[in-house]
Amino acid sequence: MTRRVLDEKADAEGGSEPKPAPAVGAYNLRAPRWLAWALVGVAALVFAAWLFLAVAHVDDRFQLDHVSGARMALARYFDEGTLYPELYEDGFYGGTRYMPVPIVLHGFLAELTGEYLLSGKLLSYAGMIGLLAAMFVLLRRQGCPVPIALALPALVLTTQTGLAAGMDIRGDALPLLLQVLAVGIVAGTARPAPTVAAAALAAIALLSKTSAVWAPVAIAIWLLGRDRRRLVVFLVAYVGIAGSLVLLFTILTQGRMLENVLGLSTSGITGLRTVLFTPYRFVHLIVDVAATAWAVVPLVALACWISLRRRRPSIYVLSLVCALVVTLVVLIDAGTGWNQLIDLVVLSALVIGELVAGVRDDSSAPDRDAGRTVSSIVALTLLWVTLTGFVVTLVPPALETARDEVTYDAEPLAGLGDTRISVLSEDPYVPISLGQTPVVLDPFMLPRLADRYPDAIPDLVERIEAHEFDVVVLVQPLEPVDRPWWSDLDLGLDVARAISREYGFVGRMQGYYLYEPREGAAT
Repeated sequence: MTRRVLDEKADAEGGSEPKPAPAVGAYNLRAPRWLAWALVGVAALVFAAWLFLAVAHVDDRFQLDHVSGARMALARYFDEGTLYPELYEDGFYGGTRYMPVPIVLHGFLAELTGEYLLSGKLLSYAGMIGLLAAMFVLLRRQGCPVPIALALPALVLTTQTGLAAGMDIRGDALPLLLQVLAVGIVAGTARPAPTVAAAALAAIALLSKTSAVWAPVAIAIWLLGRDRRRLVVFLVAYVGIAGSLVLLFTILTQGRMLENVLGLSTSGITGLRTVLFTPYRFVHLIVDVAATAWAVVPLVALACWISLRRRRPSIYVLSLVCALVVTLVVLIDAGTGWNQLIDLVVLSALVIGELVAGVRDDSSAPDRDAGRTVSSIVALTLLWVTLTGFVVTLVPPALETARDEVTYDAEPLAGLGDTRISVLSEDPYVPISLGQTPVVLDPFMLPRLADRYPDAIPDLVERIEAHEFDVVVLVQPLEPVDRPWWSDLDLGLDVARAISREYGFVGRMQGYYLYEPREGAAT
């Protein structure tokens, strides 16, 4: 029985057993040996540079921002016995849309390390390393040659979104890893038990990130045309496990999870303008933080076209399409940004690998020639794009780190000399580094609390006018006040204007803008 007949039989029975991986060797690439070794060499450089940065910055603020600070603040609350604080209570402002699984994992790890920065970094490193390893295994299982199976994960790290996903504490790598594993399990076997396991992984992914829904949708569509019995098993397991987890965390938080996550999930959608602006934001973000991925779009398009021509697109192509739709929907929210692109970058790499593995199996002479051509084009493109991304994305911070040109101190306000100062900070990590509870948990959510707590913002304005805070710490310069950063994204115009009236700029420290009370301005 021929290989083609065996594949068709497997599809008819609902199975999708992986193709045997080719033997390790440059000749499997159907390209010159030098090109294969060049790909391996460039991938090794990328991994080495990433590991160097990871080790050098394991306990500092490299690649961290105020969103990472909010994550650390939530882990601190969890350590103190509160998963999701009240939205407004006793002068402290809560509010977040982050799902509970990364918070809990970060909190437990922080109990072991006794702090929140190192523990968060280690959690991010583990998620990214697991993701890259899963990509390599899935690419090899598809039949992708070793050089390309190494180059494609390396490609992810040469994008700004990929570098940040493994270095910051935003928690994007974990839900992506869980979804990729779920898709890989479903594609690899038709047995019921692994299908339930895939549903469990997809459900945990949802409890890790609200937008982690492309995997179950892609799996459901893929199974619909292949194995409806397994589709029922997957859907029942997914809904049951996800529902149980939501119920569990709702009970544990006394309803605060739903109040935060569901109550604030659409707070960044401000009207028709944000909807119409989404395609521009998407293209701008790709060019800005994922330029190397943008360069391989023609290869992704070719792979999708070939898959769609077969009228039964692969599960990886379906995943990419579903992730694209989810990303466009998510970007309607003004509070989302570049970190949403990591899913598309990873799935694009898997689709490209599937393209190479597919042309490798063609047996006729014309198809062999076409396969060699496609393999060579893919290999040359990956070599150029990955090397360029390495030089542009990884080399500058690696050199900066080696020369010790910039510091990212774990205690950014240590130079002020007094940990008892009262701080209002746009980045929650600043007060955490001083051993304090942040007044504002998430600056993006602060103006969104006004509808539920009309007195919340006026109360904070009064405290600012009374000079209650010794220093105000911002991640952006305050002036000009009337700009989208304050009106649409952080703190809100009322708070920003109050700071502008009552506090004056005194300098920068560790990248932050510091403001202290103006003399004689207190009411």
